Amino acid sequence: MQESVLDLILRSGFFSKAILLSLLLLSIASWALTLNKYWQLRACSEGYLRALNLLRPTADLQLMYGKLAKEIGGAVGRIFEEGYLTLKSHLEGLMPGKTHLSEISPEAAFNLFEKDVSLRLQTATESELATLASGLSVLATTVTISPFIGLLGTVWGVMYTFLSIGLSGSTELTVVAPGIAEALIATIAGLAVAIPALACNNFLAARLAKLEDNLARFNTELNIYFTHNWQREKTKIANRLGNQRDAAR
Repeated sequence: MQESVLDLILRSGFFSKAILLSLLLLSIASWALTLNKYWQLRACSEGYLRALNLLRPTADLQLMYGKLAKEIGGAVGRIFEEGYLTLKSHLEGLMPGKTHLSEISPEAAFNLFEKDVSLRLQTATESELATLASGLSVLATTVTISPFIGLLGTVWGVMYTFLSIGLSGSTELTVVAPGIAEALIATIAGLAVAIPALACNNFLAARLAKLEDNLARFNTELNIYFTHNWQREKTKIANRLGNQRDAAR
């Protein structure tokens, strides 16, 4: 059976071979994309679990930056780094002469930080999710277009078979069957590409949806963590500045 199918493929015309080649390339691209996205999503999920186990409101800021942004890295590390840089920027703004933050009330400074870090963490999370989701549209396109490409090859093959019948004037089964069989190979190839691509697309979409929920929880945990650090570091800065003023007197 394999030899007869191979013979039909080798005997097929240029257009039929081009159809089969395009389906083969789509299949290779979809499997490569699936494996690549699977490892990306898996790495992000593992990073999220590790970060969640490490993240505590009282955890040292520099230690967490080293572990999450440097060791774990990836999407989780970049989201944490965005919050870290926002916190450092606002803490520097509390120093006299730096920015207007040192001249406004503590409550107003806190509200400004809380809003800023929340927006920046949300933006970073959405950006990472968009990066992880990129390429899934290729799988969806493969699922949609592959059967139609195969159908195009089949229709072309059937048309060519009827033209051959008209030229030969013979309608015997031995004359018609090889041409019809050759034409149906394209439909089989299209379905063989589309069905696994559909399964892979649904699998990756489910993992991405779960990861989106996990990163939303991680976003909330980071908001709590950076808010605690803001209060703690702000108190340290206030005490240090108070000691400097007392020493100057």
